[in-house]
Amino acid sequence: MQEYPFADPLDATERVVISGGGHQAEFAPGGGGRLTRLSSGALDWIVPLIPTQWPAGKWPRAGSYPLAPYSNRIRDGVFTFNGARYTLQSVAGRPNAIHGAGLFQAWQVRNLAADNIDLVLSQPAGVLGWPWPFECVQRYRLDARGLSLSLSITNQGDTPMPFGLGIHPYFTAERVTLNARRVWPADADGIPTGSQVKHVRELRRSAEGCDTYLSQWEGRATLHWADGRELALHADPAFAHLVVYTAPGSDFLCVEPVTNVADAFNRAADGDTRTGIRTLDPGARFSATCLLGLTLPRGQR
Repeated sequence: MQEYPFADPLDATERVVISGGGHQAEFAPGGGGRLTRLSSGALDWIVPLIPTQWPAGKWPRAGSYPLAPYSNRIRDGVFTFNGARYTLQSVAGRPNAIHGAGLFQAWQVRNLAADNIDLVLSQPAGVLGWPWPFECVQRYRLDARGLSLSLSITNQGDTPMPFGLGIHPYFTAERVTLNARRVWPADADGIPTGSQVKHVRELRRSAEGCDTYLSQWEGRATLHWADGRELALHADPAFAHLVVYTAPGSDFLCVEPVTNVADAFNRAADGDTRTGIRTLDPGARFSATCLLGLTLPRGQR
């Protein structure tokens, strides 16, 4: 697969802050539309993203970035949709197309208030080989409950477009509890080979790490901190899949609500009906929401 590194590093120098309910959220619109910090006073819920520049293929393991117009990997950057074969490009150092192109581009601030922000990406056809133009909007709001997100995408092309959406936060939590009933075992390239019924109740940071694809997770998960903090993740049914990732011995735990499993387009083309792949007609819009509910221990409220 041809590699196409973006010519210039992302510039995440500009930061925009919203606050509400005793919480603060910071964003870098020019840095891939990232959430760079989520905190309650001095307590960080995600790993703060400090760098202001990085190459497209070597992003920091910090903050949270949007996944659009698909989540996770596409094997060799090649997929089939409606009988046509498409070839995508990768960023440098990545053998498979991964996470779409949204995290590699600057987003624009469309609306900004004290407690909410809209970040917008209007991507023309052809970016990293993706043949459809689209608009994606991240609408964040912060209040006493926590941080809510409405994530939407509109097909601006003239033919149906397959797509997926999600977010990739690097939480500072130690573990996550949930009730997932399906696992997608992956091969050495991190791409699922199918799925099987298996109950998963807890995953945590560890010396071994993990990269686990789940579905049938009820849209509910709770992240836990050693100091007693909890983050309740509530996601629309559209976020039918969940990825839990942590590198060996790392200080982060990624818990990613997504609409599709990795390599969903190819698995769907092969007849798998559980991949979460969706299609947008020309001009059509899709949106889904999730809430990061933030709860401090009684003595820290």
